[in-house]
Amino acid sequence: MRVAANFGVPRLDLVRPLIEPDDPQVLEWACGGEQHLECRRWSHLADAAAGCHTLVASASGRGRQNLPVVSPQQALPTLVERGLCGVALVFGNETRGLSRDDLDRCDLVISVPTRPRFPVLNLTQAIAILLATIAMHASGAEDSVVTPARHAQVEGLVEHLRQSLLTIGFLDPSNPQRILRKLRRIIGRAGLTEEEVAMLRGICRQMEWAAGTRPDRFPDDTE
Repeated sequence: MRVAANFGVPRLDLVRPLIEPDDPQVLEWACGGEQHLECRRWSHLADAAAGCHTLVASASGRGRQNLPVVSPQQALPTLVERGLCGVALVFGNETRGLSRDDLDRCDLVISVPTRPRFPVLNLTQAIAILLATIAMHASGAEDSVVTPARHAQVEGLVEHLRQSLLTIGFLDPSNPQRILRKLRRIIGRAGLTEEEVAMLRGICRQMEWAAGTRPDRFPDDTE
């Protein structure tokens, strides 16, 4: 709460917190920071992120060799171009970090550069470094006039891709996530607009029609 207030973050979304944000000890540590931001509580990350267009995960990079992990400086141009007001930084808990499922939901994975011999940061340090980096390098930047699709819309596309690619035999039914994870990374880097999401879902429906599983060749793209 203190760090968020320091850098003007408008909202803090907590997913299944072990302690409530209005707990007296939390408020003591917050030092009044809670008065400068809205705090919401959620049961699932998908619900908390539904209205955002870009999710940025923070991870140490250890054991993430199969993920495209970038530095904050490398990610900044993309975040500024998409419009910072729709970007959410996603952090795991102090001991375990983010689960693989939560990482899969994120568009970018950022790791703070540290010395390889001692790469350990605590949660508050990581949050402060990322917020400070964004604040210093994005000051005065204009948001992009093209707003990416909301996270919930992109998740709908990914699920539609899963169904369609299973239908045409492209995905392995026993392990569809192997390819879907790679597709998620492509989609996350692209920052698809609502129109592009609708177009890709139209392609999915056309694949299903060609495979004989849908009777409608040209359905409405608004679903």
